[in-house]
Amino acid sequence: MNKIKNSLLAQTSFLFVLSFLFIVILWIVFYIQQIHQHKEHTMARYFSAVSSLQPLLVQSIPINNDNLKILDMQVYKKSIPKQHKIVTQKGNSAKGFTVIEFNNIKVIHIYNSISEIFVEDTKKNENMIIIHGVFLVLLISQILLYIRVKKSLNPLSLMQNKLHNLEDGDLTPLQLDSSYDEIKQMISSYNKSIGKIKYILETREMFNKIFMHEMKMPIAKGMFYLKQEPSKYTHDKFNILLNRLNNELDEFSVIESLIVYQNNIELIPHNTHNILTLAIEKVGMENKNNILIENCDNFEIQGDKELWILCFKNLIDNALKYADDKKLIIKCSKNSISFINIGDKLPVDLSQDLKNWKIDKNQRHKSSTGYGFGLFIIKNIIALNGYALEYSYSDSSIELKIIR
Repeated sequence: MNKIKNSLLAQTSFLFVLSFLFIVILWIVFYIQQIHQHKEHTMARYFSAVSSLQPLLVQSIPINNDNLKILDMQVYKKSIPKQHKIVTQKGNSAKGFTVIEFNNIKVIHIYNSISEIFVEDTKKNENMIIIHGVFLVLLISQILLYIRVKKSLNPLSLMQNKLHNLEDGDLTPLQLDSSYDEIKQMISSYNKSIGKIKYILETREMFNKIFMHEMKMPIAKGMFYLKQEPSKYTHDKFNILLNRLNNELDEFSVIESLIVYQNNIELIPHNTHNILTLAIEKVGMENKNNILIENCDNFEIQGDKELWILCFKNLIDNALKYADDKKLIIKCSKNSISFINIGDKLPVDLSQDLKNWKIDKNQRHKSSTGYGFGLFIIKNIIALNGYALEYSYSDSSIELKIIR
């Protein structure tokens, strides 16, 4: 009963069983009532027929089927079999009638001291056929309705099992077809949620690995400086190291919010040249001479300023780090900004809608961060700000184009 009370599927099945039993009970009650009324009506007919035929028998008037047709009867000329049943008997040996039943045939023996006659009741009980037909149609309709409803609710049962498996870490999408808008919306929302959960888990896993990697190197350098004699040199190195750690933590804070970004980006226009200058400062001003910026003085880009600085910083850092000649060209046009350098082809096509940012661990890459997390940062910041990223590679030239 608790399951029926708390489960929609069990409750629906239980209600259909109750309605099925109600129809069957109602059918039985009507059947018994009709049988009783039929018997009373039949006996009344028999008394009426006997009253009509007795005078004819007394007067020895011939009785034929034409006379009996109005009474729904006919003359029975065959012999009564030995195996028969006397349903009722009225009168005495001198005058009366007896109702005999055999093989679903009822014969009325009407007699008196002068004559006798056997007549067969030919009236069919059509009311019983109608009642059986109506209740049979009701039961069949109820069964078909139950099958239909159960089929309609079956996706809910599958989704319940899928949600139960989700608790155990099953992140596979729900493979289910339905013609109902509500069910299709639930399936779509579930699969989108699963995709979001997988995305967050994978990117957080990558984030944690990169964070640990980036933190361990400055800490190792700091431990190395601690082993040296205190001096202005080690003091300056510690100062640079701590500033770098502080900047890294600020950057990772922005990256962490990027993974599960919940705020809407305000499309505020910014001067692209200014943002590029700030990004180059973060990369290191010693690289300024290796970067050629063309036509970006009056070019504007819309979105979040801090995210764009972080995006450009990663684009510039990756391009310089992996360029064969350590040079980068940045070109601005009416609706796009391009980052061009000479180098090897990227391991992923950034123009595609990438979902899995895990790089093959068996493939050797130049950096543990640049080809994995750096590209993830670039791709997602561009999408969050309402832009698209196009990647092309031709004749050892890599071009990443940001398009409005």
